[in-house]
Amino acid sequence: MPKLILMDGAGQIRQIPLALPSISLGRSPSSDVVLDSKRASRAHAVIETEGPKVYIIDMHSLNGTLVNGALIDRHQLAHGDSIEIGTVELRYVAMDQVLSEDEALRLLTAPHLQAATPAWDDWDYETEPEDLRGKLLRRSH
Repeated sequence: MPKLILMDGAGQIRQIPLALPSISLGRSPSSDVVLDSKRASRAHAVIETEGPKVYIIDMHSLNGTLVNGALIDRHQLAHGDSIEIGTVELRYVAMDQVLSEDEALRLLTAPHLQAATPAWDDWDYETEPEDLRGKLLRRSH
């Protein structure tokens, strides 16, 4: 059964099985997966399972849902996809086995190969190398 991996506000790794046909994610206590982030909407996104395919759908949230760094409306998830909702990062795992906490943490923190350039308003110019910043600025014009 596929699952989501996330680290909660207390630093605990959670593995959430996607057993239901639809799972809600958001800041609301009534969400199936409650996200501890002020940048997450109360009803932020839904994960729907349609046979072997799993989709994440943004519910017109204020700050949007990113998969592998790209803003999405609806996206078919693939193993290892990184999902960002507010300040919470989740990882989609399309495996049936239960992972140890170390394995789950490793998957959660591994960089995704298709990660996009960070959004300009989230970019920290003070800590990025000057040469990289120049290349990115030239590319944006």
